[in-house]
Amino acid sequence: MRSGARTPSKRPHRAAASSGRTDNDELLRRLRELEDREAIRDLHNRYCFIQDRGHATHAEADIAAFLELCDAEVTWDNSPDGSRAHRGHAAVAAYLRQLWARFESCMHFVHNLSIVFESTDRARGRASFDAVGDIGGEAFVAAGYYEDIYARTAAGWKFLLHREVPFFFVTVAEGWAGPKPRIMARWRRAARER
Repeated sequence: MRSGARTPSKRPHRAAASSGRTDNDELLRRLRELEDREAIRDLHNRYCFIQDRGHATHAEADIAAFLELCDAEVTWDNSPDGSRAHRGHAAVAAYLRQLWARFESCMHFVHNLSIVFESTDRARGRASFDAVGDIGGEAFVAAGYYEDIYARTAAGWKFLLHREVPFFFVTVAEGWAGPKPRIMARWRRAARER
């Protein structure tokens, strides 16, 4: 051994030795929470990649892949107040078939995801989103936030509630300046006609 080199201590670290099993349990709990956070982040990543495959070419396999991200009791809601909620796999699948047919292309970006665990099997999340693409031959932009509830299932974390709260969803020509929420003029007209 070199002169002046420290020899490793043979004694266990004081904090670890004094607290024993409790520290290990706490460490395992914290590790599991980190793994759960990453699994929920990956749920959002997979959601975006499935949504953005190319709307004109979406197939039933894409709908099946999308539904794999959702609990059987999922509520998929594109309104801040529950007025456009789709409940259960069959309703979400029907909604996706109608939604994806509107777009030529779309690219989502989910960021600022904040996750709060309510229990070991349930969490709430809020994330910002941006989206760009083409609809009816026009470029569009969208931004807002998602409010989600996630449930741990035997197959991993799933969306139990996904709510989209838009700040704006407009064509580039319309612009997004003005009162919010600001929604595409043709969609506002269609809603009034229903």
